[in-house]
Amino acid sequence: GHNLGSDGQARESLREDLQEFLGGEVLLYQLDDLTKVNPVTLETVLRCLQSRYMADTFYTNAGCTLVALNPFKPVPQLYSPELMREYHAAPQPQKLKPHVFTVGEQTYRNVKSLIEPVNQSIVVSGESGAGKTWTSRCLMNFYAVVAASPTSWESHKIAERIEQRILNSNPVMEAFGNACTLRNNNSSRFGKFIQLQLNRAQQMVGAAVQTYLLEKTRVVCQAFSERNFHIFYQICKGASEDERLQWHLPEGAAFSWLPNPERSLEEDCFEVTREAMLHLGIDTPTQNNIFKVLAGLLHLGNIQFAASEDEAQPCQPMDDAKCSVRTAASLLGLQEDVLLKTVQIRTIRAGRQQQLFRKPCPRAECDTRRDCLAKLIYARLFDWLVSVINSSICADTNSWTTFIGLLDVYGFESFPDNSLEQLCINYANEKLQLEACGLVETIHISAAGFPIRVSHQNFVERYKLLRRLRPCTSSGPHSPYPAKGLPEWCPHAKEATLEPLLQDILHTLPVLTQTKATPGDLAEAMPTPVHCGRTKVFMTDSMLELLECGRDQVLEQCARCIQSGWRRHRQRKQERQRQATILIQAAIRSWLTRKRIQRLHAAATVIKRTWQKWRIRMACLAAEELDDVEEKHLSQAPGSLSTSPLQTRLLEAVIRLWPLGLVLTNTAMGVGNFQRKLVVWACLQLPRGSPSSYTVQTAQQDQAGVTSIRAMPQGSIKFHCKKSPLRYADICPEPSPYSLG
Repeated sequence: GHNLGSDGQARESLREDLQEFLGGEVLLYQLDDLTKVNPVTLETVLRCLQSRYMADTFYTNAGCTLVALNPFKPVPQLYSPELMREYHAAPQPQKLKPHVFTVGEQTYRNVKSLIEPVNQSIVVSGESGAGKTWTSRCLMNFYAVVAASPTSWESHKIAERIEQRILNSNPVMEAFGNACTLRNNNSSRFGKFIQLQLNRAQQMVGAAVQTYLLEKTRVVCQAFSERNFHIFYQICKGASEDERLQWHLPEGAAFSWLPNPERSLEEDCFEVTREAMLHLGIDTPTQNNIFKVLAGLLHLGNIQFAASEDEAQPCQPMDDAKCSVRTAASLLGLQEDVLLKTVQIRTIRAGRQQQLFRKPCPRAECDTRRDCLAKLIYARLFDWLVSVINSSICADTNSWTTFIGLLDVYGFESFPDNSLEQLCINYANEKLQLEACGLVETIHISAAGFPIRVSHQNFVERYKLLRRLRPCTSSGPHSPYPAKGLPEWCPHAKEATLEPLLQDILHTLPVLTQTKATPGDLAEAMPTPVHCGRTKVFMTDSMLELLECGRDQVLEQCARCIQSGWRRHRQRKQERQRQATILIQAAIRSWLTRKRIQRLHAAATVIKRTWQKWRIRMACLAAEELDDVEEKHLSQAPGSLSTSPLQTRLLEAVIRLWPLGLVLTNTAMGVGNFQRKLVVWACLQLPRGSPSSYTVQTAQQDQAGVTSIRAMPQGSIKFHCKKSPLRYADICPEPSPYSLG
């Protein structure tokens, strides 16, 4: 009874708070964050959103989530390029009015500012018709503006082409994947994940599209007051006369798979789709083949079968459907009989020998096989189109490092009769809502002071390096882990070991606070405790900022340590290379010097030996000539044998010195002819007589030199000038060209 009374008092207090809060309804439109709503209930949240919607304010923050309302009307200047640049240039975009550009800018800065580039993703979820596709399109336009800042003109043209292709993929994907439903005229009938690829300079260089769960059942079956995919209506309304004849689409033709063709929508613009396909690289002949396949599917839907009276005979098409069979086969590029056999007859493999059995299908099964064939063809065409778009807008793997993902999920819808695709769509939305904890739960968590929630695994993987900041005294008997051998995170770690590991990381918060705060405001800088839940860690924005600062500090220390180690290693390596280079240079120079000295020594030896040979040869020639002169002289003075030793020595001196007189008399310049003869007579000590009885033959001025001297018996002297057989023998080592060795 006590508990029931307490619950009743709590409900009464909540009702009073609710009435008090709703009493000031005039100020509800001023609350730009739902965490300011008190009390936080579904009614107060919806009242606040309704008040802001009536005031033409369509974006509201809910902690880390942005709530967007579809205005269902054009709002001028809400998505202008000037507003994009304003949010991009703002120092703190979160302080501006809530907008989808705030989320886009925060995501872009997260990719740009983190030391380790972390890929970011934005989940756009909601009911069908809530504006998810439009929001994704606005985000793509925003990134195309802020993530394109090339420096050169050529790079600017390349970036413009990439952006145009990325933006042109939207009309093509919407034409082939969107349809008109009861809640939305442009409802996405497939889920897509758009990956905007950024390079190291955070410039958008490409994109990639990945699709999920196309509602191909809509090709053959549409609910009441709904339509098929937009592209079927576009080719029927926008084709020219020649194209109508080529695709067999006459005006006013009725197709069973094309309900409500009289409705005109903004999305029924065939020229926009064709122009976008041209920008994506799909040329006109390829487009013509695509539209022929689509027209063939429409004619395939008009084929109706009549029930066969004999089960062994296949069902035949009705009389008014035979033309549709022929047209569908022609447009699809198939033979008419092959198309009919595919729909009418089922092939069965049975037995150990895998024998083929062909069984005619009843009328209902023929219709089912026809529908399955159409769905398969359209699904293959859609997948091929996505692959062509990716090949056109996707960048090279080596040219991008990070990406920003945009997940445009299918809208939640519930009808009296739901298909399997719709069941999967609703289930995926429910899972996303549970993952995001729901809007009201998110507001409750944000209002409690813990708007940031991170899973245990991500928290440990990102902040486990903060344990490096802990002092060495922290490892003791009361510490969950010693200083050495700290455990690494394991995805399958038990909950018993997870809690001490988280506490070990959180023990570094006082150290972070002391390093960040000044001594005067140390008490104010102490953060509020972090709440650790069963699967997630909840924290405030200030706590997240503190952890990120600590993480940056540790990474900076590690980077400095790595840099110092690398520089020390590089300096040592350069010093070793320098010493090795000096040693190699010294060895090479020593070797070259020794080789040069050896060559010079060998050349000097050759020159010395040649010179010595030449001198010896000249001495021999001179000795032979002097011996001849001496013999002649002795033969003419026989009485000289009784001369004294002094006379003998003088005679030897005269014999040895007489070539000098010959040279002096042979010179072209100097004394006259008579004086020259006297000198010769005095030097040679010739017998006394008239000087005119002796003739002296002198060398010409143009002779190279005296090579041999011979004294004639009659007293005349001849100089024989010959060229030496040696290569360098004619060059005398002395400066004078007429000196004798």
